[in-house]
Amino acid sequence: MQISLLISMLAVGLICGMSFYILLVPLGSKNLVHCIIMGLTFGLVNYFVSYKIYVRYIFLKDTNNSLKHELKLDKLTGLYNRGAFDNDLPEISSYNYYSLVLIDIDNFRTFNNEFGHKAGDIVLKKVSQTIRANIRFKDAVYRYGGEEIIIVLKDCSKKNAFNIAEKIRTSINQLDNSPYPNIAVSLGVSSCPEDGNEFDEVFDACDKALLLAKKSGKNRAIAYN
Repeated sequence: MQISLLISMLAVGLICGMSFYILLVPLGSKNLVHCIIMGLTFGLVNYFVSYKIYVRYIFLKDTNNSLKHELKLDKLTGLYNRGAFDNDLPEISSYNYYSLVLIDIDNFRTFNNEFGHKAGDIVLKKVSQTIRANIRFKDAVYRYGGEEIIIVLKDCSKKNAFNIAEKIRTSINQLDNSPYPNIAVSLGVSSCPEDGNEFDEVFDACDKALLLAKKSGKNRAIAYN
């Protein structure tokens, strides 16, 4: 990019210098060299100015992209936030084949009341890190609200989604949370088109599966049936 820009600007300068010579200076004059030098100097100056503007543009573009990305993230957990979920919902709704996993940390409010929100924040971070470590690169995970987290598994069957949910649950059970009680989560699983063609239908099925997991004793994953 840098070299091509330099060559382009020098070429423009050379053309300008030759044009100046042909139009304004009598043919055969000794000023030809001066015109060429003047044109090349003009092109060189243009190159440095243009390159500086280009570098500034790239810097601002990268900064803007970084800020946009940061706005999508939940600062505490590093997961995508609810705003990012709402923004991505039209794209998610266009998928023909996907699964959802809805996760809720068991007894989290009681934990916060007993041990404080600082300890609760640590639990949220540990859970979020564990979830990210157990999903695929193309999957998206969002902090849906409070202690609820939703995973969108594109091109994933309900059976595979359930296996991922179970892997996440057991991995979280094995976390060292001393000196506090061990962490447990309940998970609901649903799939499109098996549980509905519209996202609201699939999400409602996932929510019902999560509620059943809670009512069935918590610390378990249940697929909607």
